[in-house]
Amino acid sequence: MATPPPLAFKNSGLATASLVLGILSLVLMIICIGPLLAIPAVICGHIALSQIKRSNGMLAGGGLAIAGLVTGYISLVLIPFFAAIAIPNFIKARDTAQKNACIHNLREIDRAKQQWAMENNKQADDVPTAEDLLRYLPGGIMPHCPRGGEYTIGKDSDAPTCSIPGHDLNQYQSYVPSSQRQFPPLQHNPRTSQFPPPNRGNINSAQLQQAVKTAQCKANLRTIASAKRIWQMRNHKQTGDVPTDADLIRYLPARHLPICPDGGTYEIGAVGEDPSCSVAGHQISQGP
Repeated sequence: MATPPPLAFKNSGLATASLVLGILSLVLMIICIGPLLAIPAVICGHIALSQIKRSNGMLAGGGLAIAGLVTGYISLVLIPFFAAIAIPNFIKARDTAQKNACIHNLREIDRAKQQWAMENNKQADDVPTAEDLLRYLPGGIMPHCPRGGEYTIGKDSDAPTCSIPGHDLNQYQSYVPSSQRQFPPLQHNPRTSQFPPPNRGNINSAQLQQAVKTAQCKANLRTIASAKRIWQMRNHKQTGDVPTDADLIRYLPARHLPICPDGGTYEIGAVGEDPSCSVAGHQISQGP
């Protein structure tokens, strides 16, 4: 009598798939794909166990199915835990980045306001428009708050503001209200003609050249005086405080102290005093 062949047992394919998916769900959790694999791992594990139970011993792989269930359920349990940590940190990092970007924008607007006030001899209560500032802004474009806030340019003596709470430039720079500003009045308006009309009947070429140099030097002194005014306003300085060259660089049109065309040396002087030149006659208090 022939001996029947031994029964062939095989592992459940769903059990193997459950284990593979469960392991992958743990490994790929760090890139947020784990949940997509954990759920199929649990489903395949339960189906595999049911099939193995009904197979009367013909299917093996119960251990694989249980391992797949365990790894799948671990991934599902860890998801809320990691989400509770990662989501608040992500939101905080995003808000901090947006806040820093907005404050950078406010600084750019503030620098543009300073430049506009200096070049146009504006006073503390003057309010520029967005169009006034475009030529002084990088790229000629008014920046926008990354969180959708609205910018208010404000008066020359005030910091620009954003409607989003916490997007505040005042926490980084000190501003002085216009009512507290104490500025020495400029003796002359730099927007008026800088060069005296020559009397062609009694002036020669050398005298004309000297007159041009004197007028240019006085214009330089007015530029320094305007930079001193803005330095005082932005840094809450008092009469008698003396700025250095480095203090005024950011408020000067070309970002450097102008040079006397006649070879003179400039003295910035204290707040409340006019800047001066070592060349005789190069004083802004003496005529245009």
